[in-house]
Amino acid sequence: MTSTGRDSLKKSTGVPKTLVRFVRFVNRKLAVNENVTYGEGLRAGRGSVVSSPHGLLLGRNVSIGPRSIIQVDGEIGDFALIGMGVQIVGRDDHATDEVGVPISLATRASERPGSARDRIEIGRDVWIGASSVVLSGIIIGEGAVVAAGSVVTKDVPAYSIVGGNPARILGDRFDSESQRAAHASCLDRLASHPTVRLTLADTTHSHL
Repeated sequence: MTSTGRDSLKKSTGVPKTLVRFVRFVNRKLAVNENVTYGEGLRAGRGSVVSSPHGLLLGRNVSIGPRSIIQVDGEIGDFALIGMGVQIVGRDDHATDEVGVPISLATRASERPGSARDRIEIGRDVWIGASSVVLSGIIIGEGAVVAAGSVVTKDVPAYSIVGGNPARILGDRFDSESQRAAHASCLDRLASHPTVRLTLADTTHSHL
C-alpha cells in the first residue's frame, strides 16, 4: 500500500490505520453468520448481520453499512455498496399456509429446501441506498443504483437508477452504451489485479 493510501486511510477516519483495520476485522467477524462465503476486502458496519438459509456468496470489496440486515441466498458481486439500515430479506421466510400454526412457529426458510424465491443476484458495483428494502427472488443488474428508502420487489436492469415504493426506473447511470461497456471493462481489470482491489478497499471511507 502506498504512503498516499495510508495517509488517506488515517485522514478519512481520524484514527490510526491499525485500529481501523482491527475494528473492521471485529465487525466482520460479528456480522457474518452461517452459510456465508465472502471474498477479500469485505467491510461490515457496526450492528450489521449477514446470514443465509442455504448459501450466500459475497464478492470482493463488498461494503455493508451499519445496521444493515442481509438474510437471503444467492450472490452479491464485487464492489457492491450497501448503505446504512438496508434490509435484504426473503419473501418466503416463514410459511403462511400451515393451518393451526402461528406464523412465529411456522416452518422457516432454513428448515425447508431452498427455492429460486429465496435467492437474490446483485451484480458488481451496485449501490443500494440507506434504509432500502430489497426482497429475494430478484436480480439487480451490474452497476445499478437504488435510491435511499426504496422498496425493491422486481428485477432492476443493469446500470439503471431506481427509486420509490415500489421501486421504478428513474433514469440511467451512464449516457451511452459505450460508457457502460467502458465501465464494465474497468471492473474486469480491477478484478484481475488483487493489489488494486486491496488498495481501493483500504483507502475508501470507513464504516466503523
